[in-house]
Amino acid sequence: MRLLVIFLAVYAFAIGPLKKVTYNYYISKIAFNKELLIAGLENGEIVFKDFKTLKTLYKFSLPKIHDFMGDLVAMPIYSLDISPNKKNLLILAEGEEASRILFLMDLNTKKLTKIFTTKDTLMKARFIDNNHILFGLLSDELILYDLKNRKQIYRKQVGNYSFSTFALNNTKTKVAIGDESGAIKIVDTKNGKILNKIIAYNKDKTLTLDYQKNLIINGSSDKKIGIYTENGNEKVTIKAKFLPYAAALSPKLDTFAIQYDEQNNIKVFSIYKKPLYTLKGHTMALNGMKYLDKNQIISFSPAEIIIWKIKE
Repeated sequence: MRLLVIFLAVYAFAIGPLKKVTYNYYISKIAFNKELLIAGLENGEIVFKDFKTLKTLYKFSLPKIHDFMGDLVAMPIYSLDISPNKKNLLILAEGEEASRILFLMDLNTKKLTKIFTTKDTLMKARFIDNNHILFGLLSDELILYDLKNRKQIYRKQVGNYSFSTFALNNTKTKVAIGDESGAIKIVDTKNGKILNKIIAYNKDKTLTLDYQKNLIINGSSDKKIGIYTENGNEKVTIKAKFLPYAAALSPKLDTFAIQYDEQNNIKVFSIYKKPLYTLKGHTMALNGMKYLDKNQIISFSPAEIIIWKIKE
């Protein structure tokens, strides 16, 4: 009887998906707000769903491009983001000869507009406000772009390694940047000034970042997860059993979630490192994860998007 009680206690906190979404092709990137769930697929298709019902509202395909053999292939998608006023969808994609193309789609008219094509290796893009976009480059540079005047406001070198990813704070006034070094740079998004460098527990390539209030979580390819204040103080360190391809901080800063093992399970911990929940349901390694609120998490892999309810 005692063994049975222990067994039930261990598995009482294993949680399955609340909602699970799959597509006919692998998922490259997603974007969402309270109304829309948008997925960019590896076949170049972008699918719009109602976030509450998950009913498909609309879909369209990006133009095809030529590969090195001259065959027509799907356009790879690097970033999707919805503008703060919910009027536009940003699409950063790969064009001919490994160029980058920035598209904007009017979410009311569904009109797709090409803003520019560049040879710069833009890897990630996010709206700072309705008229400004922040780009991360493979060369560990940042560009702030003015949409209204179609010009760069600044281009700044922020590191000396290959860029991995970035995460904006809640007000989009600061950005945490990760690269192959495992260190984090905190940068002012308005002027590109480096405010702080966090060189601490993470010593290898950053795989994932999240930035909530004054805390940043950094998951790196040495299987380490560090949580730091933006001033560089080390708050939590923990090691996963597998590469932490996704990590997220609760908006209340009381819990965090990481991809934890080779079975693609997500573990939710208290900020004091106490294991709380195991989320089971992903069939492939994660590409991203975010808290929707203190009780719900959205995560996605190439195979599926899952929404979890973690409140008991």
